[in-house]
Amino acid sequence: MRSHALLKPAAILGVILILLTACGGDNESASLDPNLTVNEILLSASDRLAETDAMHFQMDVEGDTEIDSAGTMRLLSARGDMARPNKVNVQFQIEVLGSQTLSIRMITIGGDSWTTDIVTGKWVTAPEEFGYNPAVLYDNQNGLGPVMGKITDPEIVGTEDVDGRQAYHIHGTVPEDIMTPLTSGTMQGDTISLDVWIDGDNWDLLRVVLKEPEGPDVENPATWTMNLSDHNKKIDIEPPV
Repeated sequence: MRSHALLKPAAILGVILILLTACGGDNESASLDPNLTVNEILLSASDRLAETDAMHFQMDVEGDTEIDSAGTMRLLSARGDMARPNKVNVQFQIEVLGSQTLSIRMITIGGDSWTTDIVTGKWVTAPEEFGYNPAVLYDNQNGLGPVMGKITDPEIVGTEDVDGRQAYHIHGTVPEDIMTPLTSGTMQGDTISLDVWIDGDNWDLLRVVLKEPEGPDVENPATWTMNLSDHNKKIDIEPPV
C-alpha cells in the first residue's frame, strides 16, 4: 500500500482547478482539419481557455486515490462549477473504511473557504489548513499551462465524438516531478499518462484523463476522468448562508 501525506479536500480542489486550465467513441470527423499539428491544436485550446470565464466539471476516479495518510478515505468523484477569477463550488464523494460513502461540499471565493461539517453537514469556515488560493490556476510555473508545453511526445490519436461534439484526441505523458504539484503527490510513477479531448470547432477543452502507471508501491493505479461542460455559461457562486 502506498503512503501519502495527508491530502485535504482543498488540495483535491486545487488539482481540479489546475486541470481545468489545461482539456468516447471513435467516430472519424471529416470536418476537422487533418493538417493541423498537435502543437497548433494545444495552443488554440490554451488561448480558448484563457477566454473562458466559467465552466462545469465532473470528475470520476477509478483505482485508489487516498486522501488521508492512514489510507482510510478514498476519493470517488468530484463535481462542481468554477468562475474566474477565484470562485469555486465543489462537492466531493468520499469512501470511508471501504464501505461508508460521504458527501462534502466546499466553496472558495478569493481567500475565503467554507466546507460542510463531516458530522453535522452544516456550513463552517474552513480550517486554515483547508485554505487554497485559486490563483494557482494561472501559475506560470506549476499551472497546467506550462505543463501542457512539457508533454512528452504528444500525438493526435484521432478525432472522436464527445457528447455530440467532434474533438481531437491527444495523448502524451508527463514526468512525475512536473505532475506532482498538480496531483498533490497522489499519483506516482516515472511518467503519468495524459489524454485530452479538444473541440475542433471552437477549441473548448472537453475531457481530461490522467492515468497512474503500475508499480511496486501501487496496488490499484488511479485513473481520473474529468468531463467539462457549460463553457462560459453564467455561474453565480456566493458564500453559504
